[in-house]
Amino acid sequence: MSTQWELRAVVSAELAEALDAHCYELDSPPWGILQKERHDPYELFGFFPDADTADAALAELRLAFPQLPEDFELQEIADVDWQNAYKEFVKPWSDRQLHWIPLWERETTQPPAGAAVVYLEAGMAFGTGSHETTRLCAGRLIDFLESRPTTCESAQIVDAGCGSGVLALSAAALGFKHIGAFDNDPEVITVCQNNIRENPHLPALDYTVADLESGLHAGQADLLLANIQADVLMPAAENLLQALRPGATLALSGILTREIETVREHFEKACTSRFQGKFRVDSRADGEWADLCIQLKG
Repeated sequence: MSTQWELRAVVSAELAEALDAHCYELDSPPWGILQKERHDPYELFGFFPDADTADAALAELRLAFPQLPEDFELQEIADVDWQNAYKEFVKPWSDRQLHWIPLWERETTQPPAGAAVVYLEAGMAFGTGSHETTRLCAGRLIDFLESRPTTCESAQIVDAGCGSGVLALSAAALGFKHIGAFDNDPEVITVCQNNIRENPHLPALDYTVADLESGLHAGQADLLLANIQADVLMPAAENLLQALRPGATLALSGILTREIETVREHFEKACTSRFQGKFRVDSRADGEWADLCIQLKG
């Protein structure tokens, strides 16, 4: 039986926030930050193919974060154990009628009658439903449905930078008929296709490889979801705003709470120039993450 090596250490809440943001900006990071319950300590962990790789990865991370703890627990674990280790941290999640259920709990979790259900293979990668940024966007998706309960047949939903595809899948589960989703990473699109296969009760979705320039065009979206990060969202403000239809909603996430005022000011300035004040903005927070919602007047 093959094995993996795990590094793990308890870190402060402040350091966990910085590490979380660092990992969020990486493609397929080997590290993750987890907290079992709200009052439990934060843990930094990573899985590696051998001890030397683990040591090298930790040394590299220390260059960016010299305040990391001196002592990390290093242990060798069997494949079956490391592949399932994160499951103790990932639980079913719901917001109103929308329910996200990990695949391994498909048989043991019974959603309420009439619930909109998405089954997900959740791991360390962001966008699986376990991260606050994804939950914030999902809340905006449900808000949009509640504000326009008769638009499922006509509204165009766009998931920009779709990651694992959970938001597009959620839109399908909620009954929206016109859904577009794209990401600039071809490997991510493969994950999306895998998640589609795990949800045969939902209609097939079209995930494409594109960036925020090639994936968006004028007047494209009634609801545009962009769960990315602040340093990508702000330079792309004009691309995002030109893709909105009259009366549309733009929901941005992937923003740290300490960044939200900067991002808000940037988008309010861009909106004022483009829409002459015919919009409103609000923000919500979940832990150290925040979103920004821009609602255009029809």
